[in-house]
Amino acid sequence: MIDQYTVTTAITLLVVAYAAARGDSPERWCAAAIGVETVVDFTLHYTIGPRSFSEFNLSRLVFDMMKASVFITVALRANRVYPLGVAAAGVVAVIGSIPALLNKEGWNQAYWAMTNTPTYLQVVLLAAGTVAHRKRLALIGPYNCWSPRPAPARQAA
Repeated sequence: MIDQYTVTTAITLLVVAYAAARGDSPERWCAAAIGVETVVDFTLHYTIGPRSFSEFNLSRLVFDMMKASVFITVALRANRVYPLGVAAAGVVAVIGSIPALLNKEGWNQAYWAMTNTPTYLQVVLLAAGTVAHRKRLALIGPYNCWSPRPAPARQAA
């Protein structure tokens, strides 16, 4: 029997594959961040066992920080709106580890909710953003996927 974790991982990887195949650079960067974390988490889940949310997990914080940095970078540069939501969810996941780090007892449900729920939101936003990109591409044709860099400031004479 297939468990819920395997189904969730499969759906996540399907969205990642869709975004990588049908999206442009911003979707691919977000898909890569989510995909790497998902594959590593899946590997750890089936080699050393499921993660416990009864205590602080440094690897969870490190992955969340790496993903958040990618998402924030994409959100600041992409000519898209949805990466802002993906980045915000990444920040929530990082902040969610702080109570578990500071308080050793009684935070397991909150720790799970604050670090896992944002990942589900990120997957949904990535899928919706990739669909929106495809619709926009069909409507207006190729367009710049990154915001233009500002012109360098002129120095006063």
